[in-house]
Amino acid sequence: MIRANHNKFWVIFSNYYTKILIGFFFSSVKYRGQYEEKGLPILMISNHFSFYDGFIQILLNLKIFKRRFNFMMLEKELSKNMILTKIGASSISKGKRSSIASLDYAVEMLRDTENLFLFFPQGKISSIYTQEFTFEKGLLSHVLENTKNDFQLVYNVNLINYGTKLRPDMCVYYETHTVNISTNTKAEDVEREFNRFAKTCFIKQGVR
Repeated sequence: MIRANHNKFWVIFSNYYTKILIGFFFSSVKYRGQYEEKGLPILMISNHFSFYDGFIQILLNLKIFKRRFNFMMLEKELSKNMILTKIGASSISKGKRSSIASLDYAVEMLRDTENLFLFFPQGKISSIYTQEFTFEKGLLSHVLENTKNDFQLVYNVNLINYGTKLRPDMCVYYETHTVNISTNTKAEDVEREFNRFAKTCFIKQGVR
């Protein structure tokens, strides 16, 4: 697998580029959620609908969570653009034995209180109108079964609204929960709760 190799210059550049990119293509970004700082590492689960995914979560992290940003992508894609390792990218090769190392790496990331680790549980880009999410269980199950410390779990759903504007508004919804090692949290529980959260986001957005 390919591990992240954060570089201060590239992280700063990425943050600056992200603000310009999102500011150019969207009329506004509205953050809707609550967060209590507990000094814990963060696992963020998000819907996956566009090229802008990742950039949106970078902005959310900069504004709300302020952690070292980490994310996982397919190794065949990351190997074509290794510069992404310098802003927090690591790799996974689905269906290969090396994927176990990637899953263990995700657990390792959640031992450090400075880290936020993002992954898209759908495993692929789906329509922004998807309201029922089916998770790929591998990474999430492995993390829940093997992480031996408390961490915060963030549900994130991003939706857009054009209205009468040329550039749409982006609505960034988020909800945070603490996962304690004393509780037996299962991937099925997280999937159910994420779907509950997603439905409330669509209702707030006026989509039924």
